[in-house]
Amino acid sequence: MFLEKEIIKKILRNKKKLESKLKVKIIIKDSKIEIIGDEFDIYIAENVLEALERNFPLNIALLLLEESYLLKNLLIKSITNRKNLSAIRARIIGTEGKTLKLMSELSECYITLNDNTVSILGSTEKIKDAENAIRSLILGSKQANVYKYLEKARKKVHNEDLGLKIKE
Repeated sequence: MFLEKEIIKKILRNKKKLESKLKVKIIIKDSKIEIIGDEFDIYIAENVLEALERNFPLNIALLLLEESYLLKNLLIKSITNRKNLSAIRARIIGTEGKTLKLMSELSECYITLNDNTVSILGSTEKIKDAENAIRSLILGSKQANVYKYLEKARKKVHNEDLGLKIKE
């Protein structure tokens, strides 16, 4: 596994905590990382390190230890044929980061944007709604419509948890 210097520094600062929580041994040589441990623990550790690479804070990346959390990466290029990806990134971020922050809050997922990849970290029930919202935004839906979709999805999940049905 090859990582950028900034990510390696982040891992080195938290190496003992990572090794303890992930139940693995992390060996760093140059920009290469080797993970030693049980196969399942290695798989989880790789996911946590990928989340760190996608600029999620350590405490958020460690949510992947819980089996109900997933990390999903969406490549903007695979969703749209538009050439101006900087305009799409700007739509996702919004003015002063408001769109990205609001989508995170409404979807109850953590969302980051790196280059042309949107990463979503969240519970299995909620990650699909966040993914659909981001896809809609990339394909040109208005931010307000995406927010409404997320609000509706949030109410639906909440009411299903209570055993209630919504009349539509």
